[in-house]
Amino acid sequence: TSAHCIGCPPCVSANVPCPFVTSIVNGDDVVSRMSQASLHSLYDRTRRCMKGGFIGKRLGIMSDAVSLTVSGIGKDKKGDEKLSLPGRVFLVRPRRLGGGSSSIHEVNDGGKQSLRAAVLWQLKDILLSRSLWSHHQVEGYIRTLDKVRLKGFSDDS
Repeated sequence: TSAHCIGCPPCVSANVPCPFVTSIVNGDDVVSRMSQASLHSLYDRTRRCMKGGFIGKRLGIMSDAVSLTVSGIGKDKKGDEKLSLPGRVFLVRPRRLGGGSSSIHEVNDGGKQSLRAAVLWQLKDILLSRSLWSHHQVEGYIRTLDKVRLKGFSDDS
């Protein structure tokens, strides 16, 4: 038996193996990134950005983006008891360019994709984007997964 989780929140310890589970995250889905730690981080980042005047707020948003990217490198240290997504985790990235096709990446494989997940995709932090809620809706998952193009396969059937 197996389970496929679409848009699930972090709900198991990273120390618990779930070989029968496959989790799928659509783009900037907020629920898949939501945990006590990520909500705390979002709160702290928002407070820092709100300090200062107009220029301070603009610079705060840019410095927040940089610090969020750099902080992703230091996540998942040994002994960290934060919750994570169960099983094999795949991130589906919707694309506006290139014909609107989506790419899919396994993000907890321990290799290059894990580094990309920590630094570029920031799966452990809530990203404030226009799509954070729409990517969690069932229609968003269907639309994005329908556009996934797998290497070596073509639509010519």
